[in-house]
Amino acid sequence: MNKPLSHKADNPRILLGMSGGVDSSTAVYLLQENGFDVKGLTLSLTCSMASLFGDTIHPRDHAERAKRVCDFFGIPHETLERCTLFEERVVNPFVREYFSGRTPNPCVECNRFVKWDELLKKADEERIPYVATGHYARVRYNESTRRYELLKGKDPKKDQSYYLWQLTQEQLARTRFPLGDLTKDRIKIIASELGLESANTGESQDICFIPGDDYREFLREYVPDQYQSVGTGYFLTQDGNIVGEHPGFFHFTIGQRRGLHLALGYPVYVLEIHPESNEVVVGSKEALIRSQTAVSRVNWVSIPAPEKPIEALVKIRYRHKGLRALLNPLSHDKIFIKFIDISEAVTPGQSAVFYHGDRVLGGGIIEGA
Repeated sequence: MNKPLSHKADNPRILLGMSGGVDSSTAVYLLQENGFDVKGLTLSLTCSMASLFGDTIHPRDHAERAKRVCDFFGIPHETLERCTLFEERVVNPFVREYFSGRTPNPCVECNRFVKWDELLKKADEERIPYVATGHYARVRYNESTRRYELLKGKDPKKDQSYYLWQLTQEQLARTRFPLGDLTKDRIKIIASELGLESANTGESQDICFIPGDDYREFLREYVPDQYQSVGTGYFLTQDGNIVGEHPGFFHFTIGQRRGLHLALGYPVYVLEIHPESNEVVVGSKEALIRSQTAVSRVNWVSIPAPEKPIEALVKIRYRHKGLRALLNPLSHDKIFIKFIDISEAVTPGQSAVFYHGDRVLGGGIIEGA
């Protein structure tokens, strides 16, 4: 490693969430370059999962590696064990959602109810005014609206604003995203020039507590009795005809095509999931098209809750290009979306995130038509 940069004790203090990967490691350098006095914090979240699954999961809380990075930069580092909290707020809801026939997004829940809550709690304890993470996103303050706005990261391939729609104004006010204006390629170059050990390491796209990115195997091991109790069920066509058997409704998600093992003479997709009867309705791709959906748990981020319908671009999954839609407010945390563009595989349990240009207007949880 090259010689670390020094930092001044009277610079503004900031608490950086660190996994030991290239993004959070390079964030230390970027924050120091911008005059911050940085402390690193690693949240140990998957210890109970590791005891069950061993090395088959992909924990992102590599505390030892993060500590070495902090030593290199000459900054303090601390590790907090929050495994019970992680199970309560992320893992158990994940399990409940799948056994309710829905498709959850655990990273969204983790960001809001574990990472930011714990970062800010620790920051308050140590009277640190700001927190930071290695997410590819941006925050700016709008003087005219007097609101903090959540923006997409400048790198379209790595933008992670989709996962951050639950953040509050209070959280955004104290958050810095040092990677938001840079591309992943540039981050790797900086890390390599600094001599960081994480510069050339690969990055996992898997959910951190799921072995081999196979949620079915995870459910089988984590809740074996519940897994076994469901048993086999039937595939049905839209008109109610039985066309095959399946190993249990929770093995499937809306829009799924692979792994159905059905030969109906045309490509078949999952259209509906009925947990109460353990039935999965299948049909053509055209049958996946939805013109509308209800959305709950809405959080308005960059704008106050609208009183009238507004138009926005809605992403219904990560990497989704987005669809033009009309957002009709029903209450402070519920809306009804009418899609202007053709929409396929609107999946209950997933996040719908509303954009206007680079701004994240808000988001919520898809409930279905």
